[in-house]
Amino acid sequence: MPFPSWILERDDWMIDVMFLLDDELRLVDCNPAWERFAVENGGLRLSRAEVCGRLILDFVPDVLRTFYLHKYWLAKRTADGTYFDYDCSTPDRIRLFRMTMLPLEDLLLITNRQRLDEKCEARPPLTVEESSHYISSTGFVVMCANCRKTRHRESEMHWDWIPEMLSHDRLKVSHGLCPRCKTHLYG
Repeated sequence: MPFPSWILERDDWMIDVMFLLDDELRLVDCNPAWERFAVENGGLRLSRAEVCGRLILDFVPDVLRTFYLHKYWLAKRTADGTYFDYDCSTPDRIRLFRMTMLPLEDLLLITNRQRLDEKCEARPPLTVEESSHYISSTGFVVMCANCRKTRHRESEMHWDWIPEMLSHDRLKVSHGLCPRCKTHLYG
C-alpha cells in the first residue's frame, strides 16, 4: 500500500522524511524526502527501491533495537501514537529531529521532522596521538548509536563529541550507548 494521497498532497509535509511500516515492521513505502535525505547524507544504498520490503530494524544498531521495538509497539496500541527526539548530527552541524509514529489503519506512519540545525563550533583536528585515545586495541572506534559521541578507549564512562570521526572513511566503527543516552533511552 503506497502513501495515501492526502499525505502526498500536503506540501508542508514533503520536507519531513516519512515512511510506512507494516505489522511485521517492513518498510512499505517512503516519500521523496526520504531519498533526498539519504543522498544528502551519503546513504546512496538507501533508495526507495532498495529499502521497501526490508525490516526497519535492519537499519537500527543492535543497542537501539529494544528501544525502537518498544516505541513501535507503543505507537500501534495508542490512538495518538508516540514520539521522541533524537540526534542526527554531522561533522559540521548539530541536528535534532523528532520522530512521530502514528497508527494508520494496519500500518504505522513514521515522520521525522528536523527541530534544530546549528553550525558546530570549529575545533582543531585531533592529532594522530589524540585520535589513538579513541581507537581500541582491535582497531575499532566505539560511537554512541544515539548521540554519536566517541568512547575513550581507557574508560567506559568517558565519551567525547569528535565531529571528524563521523566522516572518517577508514575507521572501523562499532556502536554502543554512552551513559547519558543509556539512561535517557532505557531509564
